[in-house]
Amino acid sequence: MFLPALVDGVLTATFMKFQRASMFLCGMVLALSLHGYARAQSAPRVAVYEQRGFPYYMVSIATSPAHVVADLRRVGIAAESLDTAALADPARFNIHRYAALVLPYGNTYPASAFANIRAFHQAGGCLILSGVPFTHAVIYDAKRGWVDEGHDSAPALFGPQGMGVGGFKDGPQAPLRLAPQDPLGLGALHRNWEQTSHAQTLDVSTLPPEDHVIPILVEGEEPVAAIIIHHDSAFNGAVDVWTHLPENRDDSAWDTEQMLARGTLVALVEKHLLTPQQMRKAFAVLDRLPPPPIYRDVVLPNPPRPYPTLQPKMPPPAEHLYVAEIGNLPFAQKVLLYSLQGIVNRKKPRIYLIAQDSDRFWLQEMQKQNETGTPIMVNDPLSLVSRFRSEINGVVVPDPKVYVSPDIAVNIAAIDNLVVATPQLAKQLHLPIRQDLRGRFKNDADALHYLNRQLLPHLNPYLALCLDPSILDSGAIDYIIAAKGITFWITGPRAQNLPGADMGAELEQVKYLFAHMPLNAVVHGFYWHGEGIGIDEGPGVALASRFGKITTVSDYVANFSVYSGVRLARVQQPHPSAPPPLDRSKVYLSITMSDGDNLCTWRDFFRRYFEDPLHGSIPIGWGMGPTLIDCAPTWVQWYYQHATPNDEFLCDVSGVGYIYPPDWAMALKNRDAAFRSFYDLTWQYMRRMDMHTLRLMGVDADAIAKVASYLPQVSFIMADYGYQGERSYDQLTYRLPSGQEVFRAVTSGGSGETLANEIRQRIGNVRPAFINVFVMNWSTKLEDLRDMLKILGPDYVAVTPSQLAALYRESITTTTSAR
Repeated sequence: MFLPALVDGVLTATFMKFQRASMFLCGMVLALSLHGYARAQSAPRVAVYEQRGFPYYMVSIATSPAHVVADLRRVGIAAESLDTAALADPARFNIHRYAALVLPYGNTYPASAFANIRAFHQAGGCLILSGVPFTHAVIYDAKRGWVDEGHDSAPALFGPQGMGVGGFKDGPQAPLRLAPQDPLGLGALHRNWEQTSHAQTLDVSTLPPEDHVIPILVEGEEPVAAIIIHHDSAFNGAVDVWTHLPENRDDSAWDTEQMLARGTLVALVEKHLLTPQQMRKAFAVLDRLPPPPIYRDVVLPNPPRPYPTLQPKMPPPAEHLYVAEIGNLPFAQKVLLYSLQGIVNRKKPRIYLIAQDSDRFWLQEMQKQNETGTPIMVNDPLSLVSRFRSEINGVVVPDPKVYVSPDIAVNIAAIDNLVVATPQLAKQLHLPIRQDLRGRFKNDADALHYLNRQLLPHLNPYLALCLDPSILDSGAIDYIIAAKGITFWITGPRAQNLPGADMGAELEQVKYLFAHMPLNAVVHGFYWHGEGIGIDEGPGVALASRFGKITTVSDYVANFSVYSGVRLARVQQPHPSAPPPLDRSKVYLSITMSDGDNLCTWRDFFRRYFEDPLHGSIPIGWGMGPTLIDCAPTWVQWYYQHATPNDEFLCDVSGVGYIYPPDWAMALKNRDAAFRSFYDLTWQYMRRMDMHTLRLMGVDADAIAKVASYLPQVSFIMADYGYQGERSYDQLTYRLPSGQEVFRAVTSGGSGETLANEIRQRIGNVRPAFINVFVMNWSTKLEDLRDMLKILGPDYVAVTPSQLAALYRESITTTTSAR
């Protein structure tokens, strides 16, 4: 059993200092050895590509070019970082200056440097590669930054314009294992390679027959990672190393960095720039590098949840709320007021802040629903500080030189009843500075370590907020402070220039945090704030899922410390119309709208749909995060009251909150119990919301069947966030052995014409057909859906999700009876 509490204290620090000193001395000895070797011939120099903001693909985003440089230097190799401009410049990057180039970003490569990298390769230069190399060209756009232009296999292959590193194919779905030769000496690391998921493999048939391939890792008998020694005329003398490794483990980045460093050494030996003995000594140094903690079979803490609901509930709102308009205030003043609001509203919601028109709308709706009375308007928002001065103890000041410091300040504010403020604001408002974080932390990781070791015991472990400090004024912190939740952030690859940023170290601290939070703890906010600014949606949701944490997207919400005080036990959907008579010549389609798990969308985005004149004329299934009934019952009541018989709300996404079922509880000891607990909660909230089905995301057919087994009460499932590539109708619409129906998405959204074309392409001449038409909320309007149905014509009939399931069952029943 893995114990989450990592070793800490003086003994560990002493050991780590000794370990680092030992490695340093070994590295010095090896470097002197290499220096002696270099007298006889030129010392090998290695370039490592490093470009701030460059996108990763099929490699862990925690993989650090700087770590690879450090590892190579540690073993005496003259390694240095080169950016895109340097790689593209033949005068700065060429075979006379460097023996090898390390590309650590996976499938992506800088398009502007491709020609010069190819010239280097043709001259015999070695390429040390990650992911499935040279399949995603990346260009720089002045407005958008580094942009991945999408998949194209051709640049990796042989030919007049190809790099000649070989193509790829799908693996045989066998366990991953070390090749018998183990040319990189990976066996000494004692890793469990079989824990890695199935991978794409090197397609040896795409290489010339004279090239020699030495496997490193294999799936079945196919090489996943390999050494390629080129004897072909185009790249004769070059040695390439594929270090492809799936990215679903805690140690994926560390393993990739090890393989890149070791692969570089092997290539230098093959080029006769190092001796085998020097390589073995270097391997011994790399063997002793400390790996990151491996989170497997984790037993989470299980303290009592401080409230009976999944999301925290505040006391009922005051009859007369103090209301202030803050939309035009500076950032620092908004942050101060939202932190004040959280502290004050913990005892009883009394402060309501209006930052945008939707806040005004929902305040009026609260009055209409008799949840509060006439408000007390406050002309000077900062006067709220003096009005509620007795409830706060002073100020906590963040450090502008450590990027995540404001998030740490939010945690301290929650614990000590302090408002988050600048020194200038503290002076202006005559508030004492009780906690000054300036100069306290070396970097982000140090700040998060302080959160884990000092603050976490005093916070609510069932609630967290992942929020970029640059949007602390969005309003999301009031609810977290009121409920004494945990606030954190992980900087992304494009944010590593920010003060104190270290994505890899921050990730390790957040893994520790998740390992010390209980099962089904909720993470508010979001992992994305622009491409590459945070760790992004996919990696963030996967990370939380692996530790049994539920994501509730809510980075742009406000006043939840007020709305959550409203009590609403359950709601009922409008009584649906009976499905139309079954006609076996028709195609029945149910439109399912995306992204309702994002609670921000219900603040104002979806209200535009419900106020559209076309609303109610087209049957639509609206995905909705069911815990909205805890956080903002007023919103739920309004949408349910304004729904028509053509509207049906479904549970979004993957359950009571946003998870990826294939990743759920992968780090935990009892995964089955974690699944049962999550889907028991899901069914509980589906009943409260009168929901009959749910949308799943990030699933294949096996994962769908597994989820269905945990929800026997749910008779049908609307799966997928967009079309997932199934090739036949029977793979899109089918019945499980349990009798539950599955309707997988046949579309990925777009204009009416695009949707119509996708539908026709996916179902062909199958009649009758029953399909799930997924539409992207961000890009699809009701008029697009109207146009789609007009293009399709009368043989295509739109119905609600429940009507679709009923018609499908009827079609199966009548077919069976006829037989």
